[in-house]
Amino acid sequence: MNLRILMSINPKNSKMKKIYSLLLFVMPFIALSQGTINFDDNTKWTQGALAFNSYSNHSYADGVFTLTSTDIIRNGVTTQDGFAGAFGTNSLRLQQDNTTDITMNIASGGVGNFTFKARRWAGTSVVDFAVEYSTDGGTIWIPSSTINASVTTDSDWKVINGVINSTNANIKVRVKANTANTQRILIDDFSWTAASTSPLVTINTPTNGTIYSPLTTSATIGLTVSNFNVANGTGDGHIHYTVNGGSVVMKYDTAPISLTSLTPGTYVVYVELVDNSHTPIVPAVNTTVTFTIASYNVVANLTALRADVIANGPNRYYQVSSNPVITYARTTRNQKYIQDATAGILIDDLPVTISTPMVAGDAISGLKGQASIFSGVLQFLPLENATVASSGNTVTPEIVTAADLTNNVENYESELVQLNNATFTAADGIITFAVNTSYTLNDGTNIVFRTMFAESDYITQVIPTGAGNRAVLVAEFNGAVQVVSRSAAEVTLSSSSFSQIDGLKMYPNPTKNNLFIETALNSDINVSIVNMLGKEIINTKVTNNTVNVSNLTSGIYIVKITEEGKISTKKLIIN
Repeated sequence: MNLRILMSINPKNSKMKKIYSLLLFVMPFIALSQGTINFDDNTKWTQGALAFNSYSNHSYADGVFTLTSTDIIRNGVTTQDGFAGAFGTNSLRLQQDNTTDITMNIASGGVGNFTFKARRWAGTSVVDFAVEYSTDGGTIWIPSSTINASVTTDSDWKVINGVINSTNANIKVRVKANTANTQRILIDDFSWTAASTSPLVTINTPTNGTIYSPLTTSATIGLTVSNFNVANGTGDGHIHYTVNGGSVVMKYDTAPISLTSLTPGTYVVYVELVDNSHTPIVPAVNTTVTFTIASYNVVANLTALRADVIANGPNRYYQVSSNPVITYARTTRNQKYIQDATAGILIDDLPVTISTPMVAGDAISGLKGQASIFSGVLQFLPLENATVASSGNTVTPEIVTAADLTNNVENYESELVQLNNATFTAADGIITFAVNTSYTLNDGTNIVFRTMFAESDYITQVIPTGAGNRAVLVAEFNGAVQVVSRSAAEVTLSSSSFSQIDGLKMYPNPTKNNLFIETALNSDINVSIVNMLGKEIINTKVTNNTVNVSNLTSGIYIVKITEEGKISTKKLIIN
């Protein structure tokens, strides 16, 4: 916060001199009574015990404002989970433990309202931080609001508001973790206004524009009233409020408004101060907040879900009609890689919302949750438990090339595929797999094999030499394609590990006219082409290795190829 005053004083005009002298006396106090801190000036940061990119007790000082901390990082602008890490150059990130906190102190001038921006660090809504303030230098802390899952419904930045309205020196605002299980959060752009002596009503929670999950049936509207005694006939007046323009509700205290029996939709809450005769005070003092309870978007399958995210962005809520099959289930974060006949997705379930025991080969029914993007990977965050529709299902990996994955990673992300005749370039018969390490796998094109599954049985095993067939799950890291095997058996598959059609080639892909299909036998081949809604569009025998697809509209299709009892499925992209 910088104050610069430019003026010219004529010493011959004593009256003007006195006026400017008064301005010089008053202006600093005005300037000190409000301000905005963006944390972008690196010279105003003081490093804690560790480097700025490590969690430590870093601090920031700018004029009357100081920030002290426990376990924070000076965060940069790099995009995380689809949103910028800071509005300018820096923000600050609080750790995911029960000791992390920041305390912001305004040394003089008092505080009326305060605001700051906050967002969750990663694609999960498990966030739990208290926002508190103190007007006596930190002896007594008064709750202001809570930053939790109802606020961080996605990873976009939210505005957190608070009202203090005190002229005391050393006003403090604190953000602290309520639990060790909280997700990390980012904080930026703290600002405050001067204390006021006029009546004021503020809605602290929810943040305007909040979108709640479809499971929400109630909401709490947190209020702060200043310089106005709310009572039932014995004070200055009371509160009137309406919901969606409905009947007026009279309120004679400042306790939160509790709204119940809510259903999906948009809600507008209007609050105003009235006198004891139910007349709005003059000048009018009122405020409004709007929030929405989302509905599930029902999608036929995982490809439809992925397409909706591409069209509308992440963080919407979905109900999946298909029964995807689990290809890999992990204890870590209760993660599950799933795929149906159209696409795959990664379930990230840190709260263990899906409590039904499930293993690879189980088909899941009743998937409901939120789509999120973490480091470029589309994830599904369950909101409700799901059930097992059937067990013992086998997912046959589609045979692809590294070039296929590199050129169209979104079409294969989180799916089980097979790379044939692929070689680990680092293999020398001695070096072993280490966890969380990248190795180059080459089938004519290089691709990263990332050992991200610490529980896999090939960790610490010798990297296999020579060319081999590798069954892998497709991943990515901020656009960089990666693959990973589930077990040692899949790192060194034999060429007949899966019942695929020998020598199968399908090209060109993408195409818009003719599709050519070749096999080692070139015997009778039948082709079925299904769209993303599960409707069969083409069912024909292949003639001269050719299928006419010129009548298909642009999009993604599933091609089922049958030859002498063997079946292969492939994705087809029509331009």
